[in-house]
Amino acid sequence: MAYEEYLKIGFIQTVVEGNMAWPETKQGYLENMSRASEVRVIEELKQGFIDLTNYLEKPDIIVIPELSIPLGFEYDLRKLTASSGAVVIAGLDFVWNMGKVANKALVCVPKNWPSNRRSVSTSFFYFGKTFYSRYEEKMYPGQLESETAMYILDAGKFGKIGVAICSDFFDLERFVVYKGRVHHLIIIAHNIDTESYYFLTEAISRLVFCNVVICNTGEYGDSIAFSPKKEPFDRTIYRHKGKGLFSTQIVKLPVSSLDHEQKPKIKPKLFKSKPPGYIKY
Repeated sequence: MAYEEYLKIGFIQTVVEGNMAWPETKQGYLENMSRASEVRVIEELKQGFIDLTNYLEKPDIIVIPELSIPLGFEYDLRKLTASSGAVVIAGLDFVWNMGKVANKALVCVPKNWPSNRRSVSTSFFYFGKTFYSRYEEKMYPGQLESETAMYILDAGKFGKIGVAICSDFFDLERFVVYKGRVHHLIIIAHNIDTESYYFLTEAISRLVFCNVVICNTGEYGDSIAFSPKKEPFDRTIYRHKGKGLFSTQIVKLPVSSLDHEQKPKIKPKLFKSKPPGYIKY
């Protein structure tokens, strides 16, 4: 193809250490992030937005790990989103309501998007986690609230995007829904089992035939951007290994070339062959 459309993803890999953020007390685990963790992560978030807006090319979407946004910082995040000109997908601290707790993410969209010019306002919505980790079940037994809805974000020229929070990445039904309907999957995570996620990334990229992005907590590291390219050296677009590391990065995900090869009767050229039974909707 003569012209390739890319989706530019900006990573802000914050470091939120679980044992410090939600320590176990005599009354049980702390319900919301400790003040020390809040102060640290807010500084990292501010620095992350400064870093990304100083790149020569600005990101179209900024991703921030699961459980990274203190609940009192949501309004400030929306202002940072408006200033950046990028859509932001970010994991919130645990949200409590009537004795029940949910793990949610916030999606902020600047008014001027997809232009990366500064906006004066944003629109926003939330999506939640369906399946919780064993650690979350241990922390808040019988109190976890699941959301069964699955979302596909229509990003126009940047393609369609499926989203998930951490352990929902193991939900096979989700990938049946997304197969043939998305160009990208974005997962925000606070996940210790990084190698399992890496191998699953390649498998899901092939099965759903889409780009896969994981923004993991800097406590464990291993944020990833992966594309189902034909050549092995082209597939891992980004992988940031190492624990305890705050980092920012912008990567480009192919859109128009992938969309072209997702179509029926198109023979593979730049990407792997479509998976069996693949139908583009």
